[in-house]
Amino acid sequence: MDVAIDRQQAMERRDFNYYEARARDVKWEDITSCEDNAEILQRLRDQDTSFDAIRITDEADEVRDFIAEEGDDLGWLGYFVGKSKYLKDLDVNSWGERQHIEAFIEGINRNQSIETLYIGMDLEGRVGGEIFQSLRPFFRNNHNRLAQLGLNFEVGPECTESIVLTLGTRRYPSLKTLHFEGCHIGDDSFAGIATALGIQPQLEEMDFENNNIGLMGCIALGDTMRGWGASNLKTLDLSSNEIDDQGLQALVAGMTNTKLEELYLSDNLITAVGLRSLSTYLQSESCCLNTLNFFGFNLGDEGAVVLAGGLRGNKSLRHLYFDPNESNITDVGWAAFSKVLCDPSSINSTYLSNHNIVTIGDDDAPLDIRQYLELNVHPHPAMNKIIRSHPDFDIKPFFQWKLKLIPVVINWFESCRSHMLANDLGESIQRQSLQNRELSALYKFVRGMPSLTVISYWQQFVMNAQAKRRRIDDERRRLEDERRRLYYDEEAAWLRLGGRPRSEGSSTVVSGSKRMRHE
Repeated sequence: MDVAIDRQQAMERRDFNYYEARARDVKWEDITSCEDNAEILQRLRDQDTSFDAIRITDEADEVRDFIAEEGDDLGWLGYFVGKSKYLKDLDVNSWGERQHIEAFIEGINRNQSIETLYIGMDLEGRVGGEIFQSLRPFFRNNHNRLAQLGLNFEVGPECTESIVLTLGTRRYPSLKTLHFEGCHIGDDSFAGIATALGIQPQLEEMDFENNNIGLMGCIALGDTMRGWGASNLKTLDLSSNEIDDQGLQALVAGMTNTKLEELYLSDNLITAVGLRSLSTYLQSESCCLNTLNFFGFNLGDEGAVVLAGGLRGNKSLRHLYFDPNESNITDVGWAAFSKVLCDPSSINSTYLSNHNIVTIGDDDAPLDIRQYLELNVHPHPAMNKIIRSHPDFDIKPFFQWKLKLIPVVINWFESCRSHMLANDLGESIQRQSLQNRELSALYKFVRGMPSLTVISYWQQFVMNAQAKRRRIDDERRRLEDERRRLYYDEEAAWLRLGGRPRSEGSSTVVSGSKRMRHE
């Protein structure tokens, strides 16, 4: 009885050599459950260059799907995966009946072409830790090739420890993307992973959605980003965690060293207090954020005012997403956003408004907000906002440009008129109205020119008189210097002659106490 059990276990523990010895004679119907799976194995065996992705699943949706069910020997799949030179994407969503899973892992470990590895099935507990740890040869063999690593299962402590050892002891130069979604890692465990990432500054995208991340994890991740120095990080998704105001402050402190473009913070515990640190970051020169996601936030008016303040002067943010129907923002908060988009207090204030952002909230935002955002989508938004917000232009500030301004004004109105017609933005401002405003602006300018001309004439007269006086003073100083130089030259000459004569026409020469008479 014991001998039979040992023999059965030996048959179950198939290694790579077992499959290598039988590969030439294997019959697909003996190792697969369907023709589609057999076709996948054959394309792997034949080194089909066009077949570069496999997804192991329970239900097939695409040609590349391998349906793992009873009758499928995963060991054979692993063997052909290990031999493949062209497989780049391996997506494991099912172990099937877990038949020969060790051989399947060994095959993956032998592969040297995979660039994306995704595991979306349960590896929790001791088994999960052992399986992930058993993949360490794969990470070692592909450390210069692996570009994306994705996990989507509930990670236990043992598996977390394996992840830390994998990511924290070797740098992966090609690894750009980490997706750990719905892993429920926990705050302390994630802090360990975040610290391990300190040697992976090449990462460009990190998705840690739904992992119970709190203050400790944010502090560790902030420290890691700060330690990266010149970081390549572009996208950070921390949605559906337990991040509070202090956690956000710790993250912002680390983000200042990155070129982060997308930040997702939906469904966390952040309030207006934490948003103040983010608002300060938005106004900094180092901010490169293009997208902010705050769905599931109760922003309120206080949070809206804080975010609006961050948008003042910001040149990078294009999309600020949240649900207006769940944000509890009243007219007070929307007014803050409206003023940032178009400040009508003066032409200069309107010109300096935010013309970059194109999304605030979503399609349920108030009408005036959506209209301003629509203007930001089209070219020359400042021009259109000035036309809409200032029906009567104050020309006096432009008098300093004199007649040079007239062609500028004409071209400006012409460009505005062409732009409004091209984009159908002139419905609220008719062409005739725009033309009347153009004529009004030119009339005000020309009407102000006579007084401007008189002032300009006398100003120019004073400037010319001052310039002429300076030239006279300069000439006087030059002549005085020349007179002194000639005097010194004359004295030197008389000294060589023995002294200056007493009087003109006299032959007596005076040189100190000595007197001489010419013969």
